[in-house]
Amino acid sequence: MNDDNLVERIADKNFNVNEFVKAVLDDENIRGEVIKQLLTNNDIMVYYHCYYIISKASEKKPELFYKYWNNFVSLLEHKNSYHRNIGLTIIANLTKIDEDNLFSSIFQKYIEHFNDDKFMTAQCFVQSMKKVIRNKKQYEKKIIDLLLDIDKICTYREKQKELLKSDIIEVLDEVYKSTKYKDIIVEFIRKQCNSLSPKTKKKARFFLAKHDL
Repeated sequence: MNDDNLVERIADKNFNVNEFVKAVLDDENIRGEVIKQLLTNNDIMVYYHCYYIISKASEKKPELFYKYWNNFVSLLEHKNSYHRNIGLTIIANLTKIDEDNLFSSIFQKYIEHFNDDKFMTAQCFVQSMKKVIRNKKQYEKKIIDLLLDIDKICTYREKQKELLKSDIIEVLDEVYKSTKYKDIIVEFIRKQCNSLSPKTKKKARFFLAKHDL
């Protein structure tokens, strides 16, 4: 794949994401151009397709994208919530190889999105925590405490907070077997068995059954 008409091909609604993922992993020039379009192109078909490409590629080989860390961090303060979601997701992928511990300098900025202006971005934040808590063990207690404090931290409508707890349960399940903080996790999960959200209630009961609690 060469970069002739690259943007047009990415914008095609029927574009082949796996073809582009391979190209981005194999070719530094194409990788740089796709990241450029992700960061600067205002056409949602372009930047969102670039997001699909980079999110998949950075899961496969995060080390190829580490040098763009600051570019992805800049998205966390973007006025467009889609871009904030993109930043959250890709940074979570890169925590796997964060050898310079760059995440420590943005931790507070990152967790602000637990109570983002947009509820969908808060959902993206919590979903990203599954990777962060797996890759950054030193933040395990802080993340658990943060998520369990959802009712005080988040200002969304009650139904939205109850739904968000379904994603929180998935994060807690990620670390449950190895964590030292089982007691507070189980206490939280048991409370969700009476959640207003059917999805959260179902996940809570599944969690307890899965872990024989």
